[in-house]
Amino acid sequence: VREILFVELLGGLGDVLISLGAIQALARSYPGARLTVLTFPPGGELLEDDPLIHEVVYAPSPGPSLPHSARLAAERLLARGDWDLVVSDTSYDGIDGLIRNCGAPLTVENLWRSPPPDERVDGRFLRILSEEGLIRPEAISPARLHLTPEERSVAAGELTGLRRPLVFLLPDAGMEVKRWPEESWGSLGRALRERYGADIVVPVGSDSGQAERVTRLVGERARVWPRGTLRELAAALSFADVAVGADTGPLRIAAALGVPTVTLFGPSWHGRYGQPPPHVDLQGYPACPQRNVSDFTRQPCWYVGECTLKERPWSTCLEDVSAGDVLTAVAPFLEGRSDSE
Repeated sequence: VREILFVELLGGLGDVLISLGAIQALARSYPGARLTVLTFPPGGELLEDDPLIHEVVYAPSPGPSLPHSARLAAERLLARGDWDLVVSDTSYDGIDGLIRNCGAPLTVENLWRSPPPDERVDGRFLRILSEEGLIRPEAISPARLHLTPEERSVAAGELTGLRRPLVFLLPDAGMEVKRWPEESWGSLGRALRERYGADIVVPVGSDSGQAERVTRLVGERARVWPRGTLRELAAALSFADVAVGADTGPLRIAAALGVPTVTLFGPSWHGRYGQPPPHVDLQGYPACPQRNVSDFTRQPCWYVGECTLKERPWSTCLEDVSAGDVLTAVAPFLEGRSDSE
């Protein structure tokens, strides 16, 4: 095996990070091969400077003018060279068929393959590749993002003056159904500050005013991290003692940097999308009869972002998780930490 192509075109930042362990295991299994990853921006920038990845190729983001951009990008790249091994987590728009018929001696057209409810997707990817004899057992290890010393140095300068323990709160989520109430973030931040002397950093996300509102609710020793590139965010997160957030890409960045995380799960199921220990996963209202663990996007609450159970006084099931629940989950990571800049 001299040329490996990994196709990751599911579209989410979290999808790139879920695939990273499999990508890196393939690279370690074939140390003499050249590994190329096809993915979307901006998630692909997290793979740059990874010594195991030789090239990141970007597909244009799909839209009304480019409805089949992912398929066209895959078609062009498959025709570009003689691939010995092609692996993909993407099967829509006939991409799986393109891979199946591309002429590569070894192919895996769809790593998803209807995962069961309580097997984490990243672990399933590795299991499938291992069972098919495509990765060596010793090549498997937790996914890790690689940052340059310069990136960490710049972030360290921006964080000057903050004390440890340093806690990152990540309230942003791409969909309303994944958002925890801002009042809960404020209560958590105040409790972390009062109990552990923690300093709090809240990165700006898609809602430009949310980070400011949360830091005001937390009060003193809370700081906003301005919106920048994903790699700048990753560099800042690398200094965290713990990160708390919803099931979103930024929290997966923290986990891939080796930062302990507490993830708040709403409609997505922790048994499939959670992080392994020592990370902690908190599931909002796991008994919900609307929970569809085979495809949570089919739940009636997914697109409207509101709980459909009228007997519950919630907007989303994340409200079932209290600030006290999260504080208890965070405690083992912070106990015994002394204040220091």
